[in-house]
Amino acid sequence: MALGGAVLLNQSVQDGPLNSYTMVIANLSRLMVEVTGVDIIQNERVLASPITGFAMRVDNDCNGMWAHLILLASILAYPATWKERAIGIVAGQAILYFINIFRVASLFFIGVYSPSIFRAAHIYVWQFLIIGFALVLLFVWVERFVHERPA
Repeated sequence: MALGGAVLLNQSVQDGPLNSYTMVIANLSRLMVEVTGVDIIQNERVLASPITGFAMRVDNDCNGMWAHLILLASILAYPATWKERAIGIVAGQAILYFINIFRVASLFFIGVYSPSIFRAAHIYVWQFLIIGFALVLLFVWVERFVHERPA
């Protein structure tokens, strides 16, 4: 976990791969909003409503990587076979990725339709939920895919 945190906080990682990764999150979140028929404008990582003027920037701290790291470290630390771990990592990370896209899109909707609660939804509710989803995915993986070995 500490090694992963050090990598995530490294400035060259922030400026390079994480920046690109975050841009993809912003793009996919915009597409999710567009599918609903709501007007949205994107300028790089800024998502904005041309109707209300609400705008939000999808920063590297908004890409869900800390939740991904928690899930990854938990799966790697759990006593399971490498095949079981691979299933947990691939499936869990993919599900968490799409949950985070939904998170960003939902925050855009909150900002457009209920801007007074945007900060609380962003800082408190979704921070808690995204980590909670990582833990739920861990528990589901343990229950469904990790088999006990005889002693």
